[in-house]
Amino acid sequence: MDVFEKSEELKQGIYILNRNDVVGVVLSKEVYEGLLSQIEELEEKTCEAEVARRIAIQDSQENPVRFTVEEVMGEELANTKYDPDEADGWE
Repeated sequence: MDVFEKSEELKQGIYILNRNDVVGVVLSKEVYEGLLSQIEELEEKTCEAEVARRIAIQDSQENPVRFTVEEVMGEELANTKYDPDEADGWE
């Protein structure tokens, strides 16, 4: 527990060594969840930037390429009905 407490106190991971080689990292729950949150935010920003880039490319073209929902998602997924009241864990 001391290692987890130290990780929380320092707000970073604690490296576990074996003969001066790093073999693992111990993180408190709070530090780990913070890292996951940062990763998720960066992935969202990266995705948004890629979408903006692609839209800018399409807007700059004289005859932009357009795709149907079925072409993008596949017919099965495009035809799947969504029930907003269903508890799917996204809320």
